[in-house]
Amino acid sequence: MKKETKIFFIILIISFLIFNYIEEYKNYIVSEIIDGDTFKTKDGKIIRLIGINAPEIGEKCYQEAKDKLRELIYKKKIRLERDIKNKDDYGRLLRYVYVNDLFINSEMIRLGLAKFEEIGNHLFLWQIL
Repeated sequence: MKKETKIFFIILIISFLIFNYIEEYKNYIVSEIIDGDTFKTKDGKIIRLIGINAPEIGEKCYQEAKDKLRELIYKKKIRLERDIKNKDDYGRLLRYVYVNDLFINSEMIRLGLAKFEEIGNHLFLWQIL
């Protein structure tokens, strides 16, 4: 491999690591709850909680799941952590969500307001269980 190619890949890897570090340790504020597993941040990011599936509109417990997610994260500082897959088929960011030390993805399952759902490859999905 040429020296320039090696340098390019090293810079690419370092850039990726820096971006992930910055995103992981940045706090976001939740501005809108879309449903029991999806929300929007103040800066416009649409986030889908990895590994859970909450009821959709019209399904039993839809409103309860949405209300509980609102209670847990709305207008609060949250921390987002990504996994291997960055976005779902709808362009939403796939993330693990924390408020302080409370793991929101797992909490929604614990409360019975969402089901565990394994979609795609995720390294840290076992944390939910």
